[in-house]
Amino acid sequence: RVFLEVYEVVTGDHLEHVATSERPDFVCMRPDGTLVGVELTKVMRDPESATWDKIMKYQEFRDAMDANDNIWSTAEYKSRKLKVGNWQHAENTILVLQVMDCPLSDLHRYLEDGSSPQDYADLGFVEIWVADYSELEAYGTIELFGLYPQEFWGYHELDRGKPYG
Repeated sequence: RVFLEVYEVVTGDHLEHVATSERPDFVCMRPDGTLVGVELTKVMRDPESATWDKIMKYQEFRDAMDANDNIWSTAEYKSRKLKVGNWQHAENTILVLQVMDCPLSDLHRYLEDGSSPQDYADLGFVEIWVADYSELEAYGTIELFGLYPQEFWGYHELDRGKPYG
């Protein structure tokens, strides 16, 4: 539900949660009555890599360049699933790539410099977002980067204040 709240702030569009499902994860209704699917997909290091980075490199978060590469491969993977799976609202689904271990404040430069909305146009989703879940506990909210379509492209930074009050 955190995504839906921030989505409304960024886009001005309210998505009302209608149902929970498998493909996509849930179905929402736009103000005009149109149903849209929302597919949430975590993008993160495997536990072994995360532990290695913490112990050997003293690195809490994932390398932004590595996260950027994983975002593309995850979006492409989900696109293949969308095109062959039995999805509700397959022609009208939003993909949300939940980055769990790399703050968007570090990552957005790689996304801006290394890709464009056109790169994501043929994946089959009506919208594609990167959502920063890496600092959700600290701030109680997420930030978004719009990958597709062009009108939402870019980093949508929120004024979140200091963590823990």
